[in-house]
This record gives sequence, structure tokens and C-alpha cells, in this order.
Amino acid sequence: MEKFASYPAMTPPPPAGPVAAGVAQALGEKPLCGGCGAKVGADALTTALASLPAPARPDVVSGAGDDAAVLRCGDGFQVISTDHLRAFSHDPALMARICATHALGDIWAMGAAPQVALAQITLPRMSPRMQAETLREIMAAASEVFRAEGADVVGGHTATGAELTLGFTVTGLAKRILAKGGARPGDALILTKPLGTGTILAAEMAGQRAPGLMLGEAVVAALASMTRSLGPDAAILTPQAHAMTDVTGFGLAGHLLEMLTASNCAAEISLPAIPLLPGAEALAATGAASSLAPANRAACTARMAFNDTPRAALLFDPQTAGGLLAAVPADQATALLTALHAANVRAAIIGQATEGAPFLTIKT
Repeated sequence: MEKFASYPAMTPPPPAGPVAAGVAQALGEKPLCGGCGAKVGADALTTALASLPAPARPDVVSGAGDDAAVLRCGDGFQVISTDHLRAFSHDPALMARICATHALGDIWAMGAAPQVALAQITLPRMSPRMQAETLREIMAAASEVFRAEGADVVGGHTATGAELTLGFTVTGLAKRILAKGGARPGDALILTKPLGTGTILAAEMAGQRAPGLMLGEAVVAALASMTRSLGPDAAILTPQAHAMTDVTGFGLAGHLLEMLTASNCAAEISLPAIPLLPGAEALAATGAASSLAPANRAACTARMAFNDTPRAALLFDPQTAGGLLAAVPADQATALLTALHAANVRAAIIGQATEGAPFLTIKT
């Protein structure tokens, strides 16, 4: 049993081929995280999108900026979004299930019903036989997820690259669009999945240890959370929510601040009320964090008031296949929470929207 007491840390590989000056320093000693921990930071993304021209087509209702682009479609709307994940597991079927669930989050967040999906798959170098078998596993697992939600996989693109990367472009149909910008002062804020996937996955890569914690149990709980469908959450929240988003790469703080900015209001949330995955807080206390967490923190802290604790650090933790965050009428929040719990959704009322300029106050 002594052999299981020390976990081997994953050594980051050197950059492949010729690279620009400064790349090695930027990569640092930590391995680059997979999943949503490999996203580009919010500040860099905002800068890049600032020069994008406004949509010119009359059927484009909104482009970049919300969880999905919105197109007019008959007497309703079609939403379209794309997501991909750098693999953090050697099980391609598991990665496909997580990535499909993750990609559907943007569709559900906009109040839409999933329609079709296109796959984008990059496989590492392998024999033709292994390519065929791996692609079969990926497509079978992804199709199972999408078909369960009423969507079909209708094609895609494959390539060979340095590592396994999976992505899906997903469309959905809606009669009413549920955007980030509808939150109202007084609304209750409901979160439907616990936080901590980025920290747990980073700890697994680094072989991080925490007193009294079996790391494998924390990883199993994180994987179970990432593969849980948000379909039941959306079905309950969509009819009543004023605004909604899914909590993914920019963490709870980043995505909530996006909602507050779009809605021109502030919010107060209770740190103890936020559900966490088993082991996440203990690992955060040891310094475990996703490689994206510092950029998330830098993008948020000027518009926040909080005490910096390990639990608070998880506000900046990038979530892969995270939960829905909904602003709902305060007088309906308890009934909605009861319905979510009855559907076996581990949801919580974490705070409320308030009057004022976009700002997030964390109560302890």
C-alpha cells in the first residue's frame, strides 16, 4: 500500500519544434491544464474580439458576446455555439461525453432545445486501425449524449495533431432567447453544479496531496459532475429565469460579472452557500490551481470585494461542463430550488442581484 502514498506528477513536455522567444517562460513549470483550463484568458479574448465588425446580415440577431450567436429562424430563433476541449483523460469515450455535455451548456443557457451537432476531432498520431477504433468510440459516446437530448450528430471534421482535442459545434431552437443581460435587482441567483473541476484536474496532473484526502475519489466525483446533463436544470429554470449563463472557463466570478455587466446591476453572493466538489477546497488550500486561474482572477478582482481564502479562490476556478447560473424572481426561487432537488440536481441559491454598477460582493 505504501506504493500508493505518493502520486507521480505529470512532467510538462518541452515546446514542440521552433517556438517564439518567451514561450518557455510563459509556459512555466506547471503542466498546461486540459478542459476549460486551457482556454485563453478573458482579457486577451476581449481585446481580440474588440475589432470584430458588427454582424451585417439581417437574420443575425446577435453575434459574439453571449453564450451563443442568435439567428432568426421562422417565427423563432436558432442559436449556434462551438466548444472544444484539450483532453485531460486517456479515455476517448469519457472525453467525448464530457465535451458533448460541455458544448450543450451554451445551448441550454440561451433557453434553446438542442438541434444538431458537428464534431471537430484532432487525434494524436496512431495507426489507421487505431484511428478508426478511436473515432468509433468518440462518435458513439458523443452521439449517445446528443441523442438523449434530442439532437443529432450530422457530420464534422477530423485531423491529426499533437494531442487529442475534441470539439462540437451545436445548434438549438428557441421561441424566446434567454440572454445574460436580463438580471434584475432583487433576483435570486441559482447555481446548479458544484465548483472545483479545474482545481481537481490540476491537482491530478501535478500529483498534489492534501491531508485526509484520497485524490482519486475527488477526481471520480469531478468526472461524474462533468458528465451530468444540464437538460433537467434547463427545463426547470428556463421558463422562469430572467437571465442565464453556464459557468465554464472564466469561473463563477467571471461569468457572473459578465451577467452583471450585461444587466447593468450588482450582486452579493454568500461564499458558504456555494456548493463545492469533494476535495476542492482542501486542494485549493495546498495551492493547487488551474493554469487559467491567475488570468481569471486578474480579470475580475477590480470589480469584486472579497476575503482571499482557499474557498474564495474557487470563484476563479475554470469549470469544464459546469452548471447553469440563473437569475430568477426572488418569490419563485425556493420553488425552483425544490424542483431542482427533486430532479436530483445539486443546486443552491447563492445570492441575489442588487442595485448599482456591475460589482460583485462576496459575503462570508
